[in-house]
Amino acid sequence: MELDRNPEDESLQNYLILKKTVELGLARAGRAKDLREAKGLLIEVQSHFKGLKLRREDREELYTRLQNAFAEVNAKIEDERLEFEYEALGNYADLKTAVEEAIALANKSQDFRSTWDFLIGVQNRIKGAKLFREQREELFISLQDVFTRVKSWRDKERQTFENEAQQNYIRLKALVEKGLVQAETTHEYKDTREYLKKIQAEFKGIKMAHEQREELYSRLQTAFDILGKRLEEFFRNKKKNWVVKMQYKLSQYSVDIFELHEALKKEQTYLNELEDQLDIVISSGDDSNAKLSLQARIHSALGSIERKQKQIESLEIEQSELQQRLEEPETDNES
Repeated sequence: MELDRNPEDESLQNYLILKKTVELGLARAGRAKDLREAKGLLIEVQSHFKGLKLRREDREELYTRLQNAFAEVNAKIEDERLEFEYEALGNYADLKTAVEEAIALANKSQDFRSTWDFLIGVQNRIKGAKLFREQREELFISLQDVFTRVKSWRDKERQTFENEAQQNYIRLKALVEKGLVQAETTHEYKDTREYLKKIQAEFKGIKMAHEQREELYSRLQTAFDILGKRLEEFFRNKKKNWVVKMQYKLSQYSVDIFELHEALKKEQTYLNELEDQLDIVISSGDDSNAKLSLQARIHSALGSIERKQKQIESLEIEQSELQQRLEEPETDNES
């Protein structure tokens, strides 16, 4: 009698265990946020049926519940697929139009910065949109062609700039060297200062690499300094009136402060250009050498701007103090 009950007891025990497994698996699949994760959980439950001794009606009951869950998940997956396909088709149509606009803009626009920004905007839209892989690859390839053309255009512009900048550098270098020699040797101080100021005016708006501009401007400033020191020595030797000397120096402060302000404007413009170029390099994924070079030049430009700001502050203090000293004898004379 005991042997007759064992098979039935084993089937019942298997049924109870499997039923609990099925119910737990269905519950977990129902809570899963990802439908593919839910399907995986159901497949895992299904694996428990294999080789398990069960009564036919018990197996059919549990298997039916599992198949119903599969059907529900598969239906949701199909709905999700159709929804994705519909959205992807719409996104593809919109983005294809945007890529075509980018191509048209690259063909006619002369504004590199606005064109580049538009391309970056389209690129980011493609990255974030729901698309099939083939659609995304097609759009990226088309957009990359535009990026390549715009970069080529920019490279040609840069080469033209560099050629013109080199010619300007050679011409200005000769003028600066001549001015430096005059500052060191001439006794025509006023004429020499006017000549140096004419050279200084040549820097305004001229195309030149920042490093070359700094080099020549530094040499020109040296010429001004030498001429100023020689002029001071001349006044001492000729025993010129103290007031005349101070008025000249006060005038020189005004000129120096003005020139520093002008130089500061140019350096700020140059800094903005460098920051724009760095944005472009980062956005286009160029190599780190270009990025590091731009960061170093930005750091150098910031340092130069800070030094000039301190120079201006120092000169304005000295100018104010000198003005007060210059007014003292006038007050004494009036009294």
